[in-house]
Amino acid sequence: MSKQAVLMFVAVFCSLRLMAAEQQNYPFSLETRKEGNSHSIVAHNRGAAAVSVRISLANSRNAAPDRPFPLYAVIPPASGSISLARIRSAATGASYSFRTQTSWMLGDYHARQSAAAIYRLPYADGLAFHIGQAPGGPLSTHGTPDSEYAVDIGMPERTPVVAARDGIVVYTEARESYGGRHPDLMSRANAVRIQHSDGTIALYAHLAHGGVNVFPGQRVKAGMQIGLSGSTGYSSGPHLHFAVQTVLRAGDRLTTYSLPFNFYVGRPAAVFAPGFGMFAAAQYASPGRVPITVPGPKVRPPK
Repeated sequence: MSKQAVLMFVAVFCSLRLMAAEQQNYPFSLETRKEGNSHSIVAHNRGAAAVSVRISLANSRNAAPDRPFPLYAVIPPASGSISLARIRSAATGASYSFRTQTSWMLGDYHARQSAAAIYRLPYADGLAFHIGQAPGGPLSTHGTPDSEYAVDIGMPERTPVVAARDGIVVYTEARESYGGRHPDLMSRANAVRIQHSDGTIALYAHLAHGGVNVFPGQRVKAGMQIGLSGSTGYSSGPHLHFAVQTVLRAGDRLTTYSLPFNFYVGRPAAVFAPGFGMFAAAQYASPGRVPITVPGPKVRPPK
């Protein structure tokens, strides 16, 4: 066993509420536009990711939409302005009124993870760290659909973080400076999101202040440095929160879900599901071996 493997294992915890911050910073908007004797609902997507939207009508009076509502749509990346629906009076010459209720989130709700998808460890070759929170292990957070299958990897601040899979950077945030266990920090984590060829999106969160090395629209390859680890946002210590996510239509709502995924190490690859307490070395030059699990102190959820 390496010297690193016998170091005390300290579990780290995080909780994320990033959606509100992303919607403030991401270049997407919806508007209702008057056009002659009707109104159009128009989406504007200037960002690098597809966006899933849900639109419903409320307080409708004498209004006749040209398609059924609630309306679900996926707006392609960098698509400019797209008309989603037209609404006019149900009776010629009569007045009409309506109000729209909208929600949207990054990602395509049709996207499904490829059965062949595997992910390299999201840190530089030669480094080795413990996996903290992971599915099936003791949890203090990760209780929401968007983080159910996420993992926390304890690592010192400003450790190089690399892309776990090829893709396109669709979102970055590097301006946040603070981290801790205060509720006000729930949506204040620095992060990078990378969209893969199957439409799923990987989240790399709690990065250091100024610790983002990529930009939206940039194509990256697995193993390329994308940032530096940190402890920004709602976090109990320096670590990387990694998740693979997609948007799903659940009933009449759109919801972001995390997905189960497998890491791999070595060449040829040894593929494994991440587990609590695994000590995983990023080595990709020799045959891979599934990481061992090194017991650590018992984890107590915060009160």
